[in-house]
Amino acid sequence: MKFNWKGLKSNAFVDGVIDAEDKDEALFTLKQDGVIVTEVTEAEPQAKKKVKGKKEFKASSKLKIDDKELLLFSRKLTTMMKAGLAIVPALKMLKQQSENPKFTPVMDDLLKKINSGITLSEAFESYPTLFDVVYINLIKAGEASGNLDTFLERICINLEKTIKIKKAIKSAMMYPIILLSVAISVVGVMMIFVVPVFVEIFGNANIELPGPTKVVMAMSDFLRSWTAPIIIGLAYVAFRFIKSVVRKNDKLQQGFDKKLMTLPVIGNLVRDATMARFSMVLSNLIAGGVNLIEATEITKNSITNSRIKASIERVKREIFSGRPFSVALRETEDFPETMCGFIEVGEETGKLNDMLTTVSLYYEGEFDSSVESFSSMLEPIMIVFLGVVIGFILVAMYQPIFLMGSAV
Repeated sequence: MKFNWKGLKSNAFVDGVIDAEDKDEALFTLKQDGVIVTEVTEAEPQAKKKVKGKKEFKASSKLKIDDKELLLFSRKLTTMMKAGLAIVPALKMLKQQSENPKFTPVMDDLLKKINSGITLSEAFESYPTLFDVVYINLIKAGEASGNLDTFLERICINLEKTIKIKKAIKSAMMYPIILLSVAISVVGVMMIFVVPVFVEIFGNANIELPGPTKVVMAMSDFLRSWTAPIIIGLAYVAFRFIKSVVRKNDKLQQGFDKKLMTLPVIGNLVRDATMARFSMVLSNLIAGGVNLIEATEITKNSITNSRIKASIERVKREIFSGRPFSVALRETEDFPETMCGFIEVGEETGKLNDMLTTVSLYYEGEFDSSVESFSSMLEPIMIVFLGVVIGFILVAMYQPIFLMGSAV
């Protein structure tokens, strides 16, 4: 098998392709060559022969579970580890307690791998859709330090904070989405069923219709015609195509993400959530004994904002060249001065991990404030906007009736 790899060697960033039986052998060979490995990915997935009448379970299955289920799994595993239970018995108990039938073959495969002699972190690496790079590296740190239960507890805290952030965003968006859905339904019913009745009435009256009435009637005709679903469908396809192009182009994606962070209120939401995630993950990795450069690389892969990811990559290179972490962050101009100040204090006092934890808590609080501001701003705007739209339709339909009455 071939593996693409990236790493550090002799004070320089290096990368390449290596032949190995599996990922573990690739990592071992690279470390023997003096490479500090930051990333290893399979270049050419091996084709597996299909055996007739037998369905082979794929270790690289695309099975996904939600954050709550992963948290429940991690919390139970943490409790068992703290109680002194070994890995294999703990996983067997978790398999029996699992309510997700799709998770059973995963547990069987994990048990098989661990019984063959590999570590828990190596077994988890077979399921990147279930256990992300941060999860796996914290497990590795726990195995290396002999405090697996402590690092499992950190994983649970990370997951709880991630769930909290996602829940806050969903809660902030729920009411406006419901309000918008109801309003669209009401406007749709008015346009498709109510407006045509008025059109029939106006057709029998010999009067000049006002401009707003003509606009509403034209919109009603459009929505009731066969061209409406075609145009809406084409617009949706165009949107998906543009979205795909932007995602595949790093410069376009970075430009979009940068613009997103400059938007009022929404930009604060994105920035605060990203900074909280960045500092939280980095703090846990450093506490686990991961060196700053490797921890920065892992943290970068856990961030979804492409602009911030690119900035973290520049920071990593600056750290490697000998620049202080806080200076490297400040020079990107993408990290707030508050964060840079905290980290600078952490570097000077030798308590970088503590300062990163403080930064994480600070931006979690800022995120909560941003969510409240977003909710308090969006709800009245939505109500006013929808009131104006519905009011415009009603006025447009009744205005000709008033004209007919005055003519009589």
